[in-house]
Amino acid sequence: MSIVTSRVTERSQTTLPPAVRTVLGLHPGQRVGYIIEGADVRIVNASALAHEDPVLEDFLTFLGRDLSTHPDRLTPFPASLLERARAVTSGIPIDHDAPLDGAIAL
Repeated sequence: MSIVTSRVTERSQTTLPPAVRTVLGLHPGQRVGYIIEGADVRIVNASALAHEDPVLEDFLTFLGRDLSTHPDRLTPFPASLLERARAVTSGIPIDHDAPLDGAIAL
C-alpha cells in the first residue's frame, strides 16, 4: 500500500496527483466520485460508473406514443393509495432543503 498526498487550498480545492489519476483512469473533464464509509472515503472514477440504459430511450418513446394513441388506458392515481401513503408518513418530518447523505447518482 502506498500513500499519495495532495494539499487542500484555502478554497478547499485540491489537485489529484498523477498517480491517483492514472490508477482511476481519469482524463480531463471526467467526474470524480466519493464513496463515504464511516470515517473512510474512497475516490472513484464516477465517469466510468455512469452508463446509459440501452433500451430506456426506445421504451420512453414507445410509452409516449402508446399514451398518445390510447389515452383511455390512463387511470387516475387512486385516492385510497394517496390516503394510505399520508397515513403511513403522518408525523414524519421532512426537510426538503436538508443535504443528502451518502452517494447520490443523478
